[in-house]
Amino acid sequence: MNTEGPTGNKLREWIQRYLPCEIAGTLAEFGGAAIVYTATGSLAAAAVAATIGASAGYYAVAYLTALCRSYRLLAHRHWALRAVVANLLALRSVAIEFGPAELVDSLAVRPLAFYLGPLMFGNVIAGWMFGKLISDLAFYGCAIFSYERFKGLLAQRTEEVPDESIEAIAAV
Repeated sequence: MNTEGPTGNKLREWIQRYLPCEIAGTLAEFGGAAIVYTATGSLAAAAVAATIGASAGYYAVAYLTALCRSYRLLAHRHWALRAVVANLLALRSVAIEFGPAELVDSLAVRPLAFYLGPLMFGNVIAGWMFGKLISDLAFYGCAIFSYERFKGLLAQRTEEVPDESIEAIAAV
């Protein structure tokens, strides 16, 4: 795959940003769904567990990443104020980047896809893989739009942010 040029650079940027979150979210998503389905035999309960697991795993990594980035930007602050402001900036970052995507994904797309996928395919695993694919397409369509549109408000690595944005964030 050619990752040169503007499109390749964006793709690389998105992969670096979202892959760690995706790995954690996917493990929790399928793990939760499998445990609940094995225990209950209910596709509906497994769909709910998959949705909760995906969110918990994904946002644990997203929040910790945003927190670390914010904390590094605030190195000049007193440690207590630095910790409070870094947490607030991380919360803001996650809410702006993922809030709309999470609403669409968790309230509609993912539970329905994880429930209907096995019914459509006649196979739980194939249905869940289909559900994940459909859910992720909807989620990343929204998340990437928010990321690109509101990048200046998000916690980022210092090399990703123009100097004036770092000063504005650090002035908080």
